[in-house]
Amino acid sequence: MSPSAPAPPDPALPAAALMEGGLRLGIPLSPHTVARLVLYMQELTRWNAKVNLTGHATQADIINKDFLDSLAAFTLIKPVPGLIRPGPGLQVLDVGTGAGFPGLVLKLQDPDLAVTLLEPSQKKAAFLHHIIGLLGVSGATVLIARVEDLTPGQVGPFDLITSRAVRPELILAEAPRLLAPGGQVLLFRASPMSEVPSGYRLLRETSFTLPFTNDPRTLSLLIPISSPS
Repeated sequence: MSPSAPAPPDPALPAAALMEGGLRLGIPLSPHTVARLVLYMQELTRWNAKVNLTGHATQADIINKDFLDSLAAFTLIKPVPGLIRPGPGLQVLDVGTGAGFPGLVLKLQDPDLAVTLLEPSQKKAAFLHHIIGLLGVSGATVLIARVEDLTPGQVGPFDLITSRAVRPELILAEAPRLLAPGGQVLLFRASPMSEVPSGYRLLRETSFTLPFTNDPRTLSLLIPISSPS
């Protein structure tokens, strides 16, 4: 790590690391949210020893590369004129959510979101059901399916579709039929888009580095061209 890189979080102090990481991202976390995230992390670590839920094995990596990376979405979906924003009734579909990233983390930060966690793996879905029950989360639904198998009458429509783990080409191909009018797609990327995908307009794109590792990240918010903004 370079001398200018911020100090990594102390795995023995996950709550402090979450609080500090949130502040560095400009997303303050309440003590209640932090406490729930710590319990989430503990259960994820326990399950991950037997079921491969995330490739990040250490608590420090889960905090930074799963939790804080997910929370960074609020730099784009906070109230900004012309952009989608959290609020009562906002319907979010998280495609390929795995252990709940970013969808369940976003839900814990903003309980008003109505989140559908889409995950084809039975084992990962079992963890999602477990952690939702353990944390007492309401307004979060788990669907065991692939995005290409969803039909508009079955779920949705959604105001926002997110994904960290599924190929962007697949998300963008399937999103228009699942989005509500004005609905948008938020992609988590390692670098900015070199060109805007066909059929979409780029509303906003922001690049940043993860607080404790300086790993580059980019968030891209897009809307289908045929959809009113």
